[in-house]
Amino acid sequence: MRTPTPEQRSVIENPSRIRLVKAAPGSGKTWLVAEIIRRELEHWDRGRGGIAALSFTRVGGEEIRQAVGCELVHPHFVGTLDAFLFKYVVRPFLQQVRPGTARPRLIPAEWSPEDWRKLPGGVDFSVPNKKAPYNTFKAVFVGESEGGVRIAYPRRYQSDLQNLDETTALRVLGIKEELWNKLGWLTHSDAAFLAALILADDTAGPTVLAEVTRRFPFVIVDELQDTGWFLGRSIRSILAFQGTRGLLVGDPDQAIYEFSGAHPDLFDVYAELPDAAPLFLKTTRRCCPAICRVADELSQSGRTTQPNREQSGRAFLLSYKGFRDAITRLREHLNAEVGTKSIKIIARRHKTITEVTGKPPNTPVPLGSPCLNHMQRAVSLFRERRQAKALAAAKAALELAEFKREGCEDSDLLQRGVDPGQWKRIAVECLLRANEEVAGESLFDWGMRTRDSIHERLKPLADRPECRIEARGVGKPYKKHQGTERSGFLFQPESVARIGPTIPIQTVHAVKGETHDTTVLISPPSRRADRCPSAVWWSDDPADLEERRIAYVAVTRTKGDLIVCVCEESFDRLQQDRAKFVALFECMSVEDFIAGRL
Repeated sequence: MRTPTPEQRSVIENPSRIRLVKAAPGSGKTWLVAEIIRRELEHWDRGRGGIAALSFTRVGGEEIRQAVGCELVHPHFVGTLDAFLFKYVVRPFLQQVRPGTARPRLIPAEWSPEDWRKLPGGVDFSVPNKKAPYNTFKAVFVGESEGGVRIAYPRRYQSDLQNLDETTALRVLGIKEELWNKLGWLTHSDAAFLAALILADDTAGPTVLAEVTRRFPFVIVDELQDTGWFLGRSIRSILAFQGTRGLLVGDPDQAIYEFSGAHPDLFDVYAELPDAAPLFLKTTRRCCPAICRVADELSQSGRTTQPNREQSGRAFLLSYKGFRDAITRLREHLNAEVGTKSIKIIARRHKTITEVTGKPPNTPVPLGSPCLNHMQRAVSLFRERRQAKALAAAKAALELAEFKREGCEDSDLLQRGVDPGQWKRIAVECLLRANEEVAGESLFDWGMRTRDSIHERLKPLADRPECRIEARGVGKPYKKHQGTERSGFLFQPESVARIGPTIPIQTVHAVKGETHDTTVLISPPSRRADRCPSAVWWSDDPADLEERRIAYVAVTRTKGDLIVCVCEESFDRLQQDRAKFVALFECMSVEDFIAGRL
């Protein structure tokens, strides 16, 4: 068993009711959480409830399970904050606090409800707007103001959120309440908002808090910086209950989920809880001195991370001319080093990844059939290796065809005599068939082929007396697409023959929490100087603050070498405006790096 460091031991042995730990990247916080759980389990009395070990993402919960070394079963709970609050607060108590609400149901994010067309009973889920309707599934609760609740919406063509004006926010809230009352459908943001509302209710709140804290007298939250306003408020309400102990671990510099309402400033609010002890893990076990110096320049909090001096690694800043060609050649060069090494290329956005890994598809166009639009999206997602979302889109196509709406539950299928497992298999078969390429095929021909394929696979169900399936609900595509090449609307995967087994390329959000032997951060060409890394990584504009934290997360994934790739124009701007930062790297072109001219 590993011996804790002095910093870790100070956290383990601290007797405070609430331990609030700010942890540097790679400081062993997951091991620390697991070690504290193991020690608690040695003398845990199952008769007094369980431990709730929570994280913002499902990956975080799985990491806790693996680190503990065993499955934590009843009476304990390991999972996401959303799942915890939904299971123990919203689902059992929402209808008690809001009697007019239907049985609550949490809509998984990977279902992409923002792409749905119709809901049961004709319930609308959009608010009119001049440019494009506001889809209430995309709207998130981000805080409170004197005028009431603050609701934000993704800014068009950008990655941040914009606060809706009070009038529009009230209209969005009204549509959401209709969804809750008639269908009980909740997004993750809705569930967090309602959990906070339930726990703060003057009548039911004290009873709910007493029950939740009796059930879970010890609450652990990992990745605390990623909790949004209402998730945070719910957890604070639980931890304010004097009979509850808490372990809260995170890093404000790694708060990269602002699109869900998270903000690093919320971290410090927990320090105001009674008997809360601020603690620190300042030493990284992952990053060498060269990487820590780079990270310190990007730290939004101004924190200095103590490096692991036993680790060795170098920081490279590479410039390129042609983006895709340069990154592809760099990738091929690094392939020779893969072997037992963990090497990953990471980017800020999915769009950047598609520019490198294959031909990005043209913007999907309406096909005349909402079912086919879903299947077209499913194929794109499948080719981008986003399988969960691809399957959800394929199922949405079948649901719209047969039920005239999306978002069907297993109970809806069983009422029609359909086995949910078979329905899923049919969706997979239809997706794989739609993914096939036919030389010279037009969008119209693909639509007809996909339509026939769906009907063909549903027909065996329709022929069974116990199944009420029509197998004819997919409309025809527009004839105007007879002359439109389908290939222009397909994501073209990279040539396996040319590249072979290759280094993965993922987004920064996808690799958060990972450790690599070499991390390559790629930045696409910046057409505008104000969108260049030299500007956005150090910007004071509230809309850009998350960009700096994303860069910080990216550079601290490596326990060895770090390679940052920027276009020549960005390199020049960095040299001019961020000379101190550039001085921390070995600078050269991608070509010189590949040629070994180090």
